[in-house]
Amino acid sequence: MPRRPFVGGNWKSNGSVESAKTLCAALSSGSVAYRNKVEVVICPIAPHINLVSKLLRKSPIKVAAQNVSASAEGAFTGEISPGQLKDSRIEWTLIGHSER
Repeated sequence: MPRRPFVGGNWKSNGSVESAKTLCAALSSGSVAYRNKVEVVICPIAPHINLVSKLLRKSPIKVAAQNVSASAEGAFTGEISPGQLKDSRIEWTLIGHSER
């Protein structure tokens, strides 16, 4: 079985709750056209991950984190561990950011 093309969109440090709702509605309404043709993953800002996941739960669009800690857990302020992402049902993450 051939692999489906992959498209990802990173929101960087942009957006508000309202803009996330608007973008998710637009993405969901257009997802029928590419449902089985393209794998789509979007990366909202961390505070919006759960909201965006809920808004897109019935669509084929996956939600990813913009970063993940190399540490499983501990005193690492602001980091998100792999286990925390898994617990939130996030299956994708970006790593290796060029601007850092």
